[in-house]
Amino acid sequence: MNLYYRLGWLLSKAYGGLYLGLRASGLENVPRTGSAIIASNHKSMLDPPLIGSTLKRDIFFFAKSELFGKWWSGIFIEHFNTIPVKRSSFDRHAYAAGLEALNNDNLLLVFPEGTRSKDGKLGEGKAGAARMASDADVPVIPAAIINSEGSKPFFLGGKRVRVRFGNPIRSSDYEEVADHKQRIRTMTGDIMTSIKTLIAECEREANL
Repeated sequence: MNLYYRLGWLLSKAYGGLYLGLRASGLENVPRTGSAIIASNHKSMLDPPLIGSTLKRDIFFFAKSELFGKWWSGIFIEHFNTIPVKRSSFDRHAYAAGLEALNNDNLLLVFPEGTRSKDGKLGEGKAGAARMASDADVPVIPAAIINSEGSKPFFLGGKRVRVRFGNPIRSSDYEEVADHKQRIRTMTGDIMTSIKTLIAECEREANL
């Protein structure tokens, strides 16, 4: 970890653990070495640092380009393995940067919905994660995070933030599907189904 990332990781881990009561499960599904895509639902701007704080490895992640170039972005965004992405259309530069991160044996956090959920429900998944996993030949680790949008500390009655990682999904599992576009659509659907299942498992744990 670089110095900036290490500091951010420590602060996020402390904030998540002490203030939000963060709990993580399924960590055995995240590879300790090598590259992989982590595909998660997205409800809060805190999702990237909170998910990242549960792992002992750096993660790279996309952030909308509008957040870059601000007076504060150098402190809070640009030094933390972020990749700027233009959301109005397919951003080839961002896609290439994501592939480069994966080709260098890194973890890449992707939110298949493309943006934060406004109603808290899991939205429709876009094909980027599956397409990138296929192009880079890396597994997708589905993940879920719940309660990250809350601000009340768990020790004062707030809900614990929970992160759960699922079993890897590999593009090689879809080789029997001849049409490439259909293969990507099928894989995307399976990724979103897995995320939905993980959300439900997190919610059940929260109610125990």
